[in-house]
Amino acid sequence: MVDSRAVDETCQECGGALSAGAVDAPPCLCDLAPVPEGHVPATKGTADEAKALKCPSCGGFLDQGARRCAYCAVELASVRCWRCFDLSFAGTMACAQCGATLGLEGDLGPTEHRCPGCDGDVLHLIDVGEHRIEECAACGGVFVEQTTLSRLVRERAVESEATVVERPRTQRDKAAAEVTYRACPQCQKVMMRKNFGRSSGVIVDVCHSHGTWFDPDELTHVLEFVASGGLRHRPEHEKQARELAARRQRALSPGSVTVHAPSSPTVETVGESVVLGTAALVTALIDFFDA
Repeated sequence: MVDSRAVDETCQECGGALSAGAVDAPPCLCDLAPVPEGHVPATKGTADEAKALKCPSCGGFLDQGARRCAYCAVELASVRCWRCFDLSFAGTMACAQCGATLGLEGDLGPTEHRCPGCDGDVLHLIDVGEHRIEECAACGGVFVEQTTLSRLVRERAVESEATVVERPRTQRDKAAAEVTYRACPQCQKVMMRKNFGRSSGVIVDVCHSHGTWFDPDELTHVLEFVASGGLRHRPEHEKQARELAARRQRALSPGSVTVHAPSSPTVETVGESVVLGTAALVTALIDFFDA
């Protein structure tokens, strides 16, 4: 007669002995036995997930820009790039996004502000290169004050004048995401949703008095858009928008010659006054915070 307890304590795949009577005992080390669903996060996914980073503690896929694993809540040792603000694991020599040499990052401690993106952790003030931003360790979102964001845009705009790069791609998938209005972490007033540079497709949350909130990876996309010359293509996009508005008006009102610029009741545009020279540096910056 077979001892049922012995069967329960033996791996059904390799025959090896398992821990007798252990509560929540781990699966056999042979890796052949099936793992009970829910014990560990999924480690197989789509092609995009295959390119994503995995938690060194539990193996679960990490959310883009996260400082903490969503599965096991372990704090991740990571550093934010001073140039494009993308996150890399600590110890990485160069940023995988822009190739810049990574340096040290200083955590200046918690602030009195809470994350408007996930309503979770208190924002921490961190030093990234020569700039200071407030960051949520839970979701990876960042709050950037007006003066800091202006300096970042100026630096990337100058870079776009000095280099020949591919035309930037828009982030239309993010622009079409569900509309959510958030409160400024400093004054708690509802922030305005604005499309950076009209054509970037990155919808940011702006408080006219304090700064801009970027969801995980959005600041990186914005700086990439500026550095790749996205602001130089604004006149072309505006011309196309005017032509489209004119065609629509002619279709609706034959004979009418009045053309109204397109507008949106819920999403404003950011980047209203940039002066770019072909051989000179940027002489004026985008005013991100005009009403």
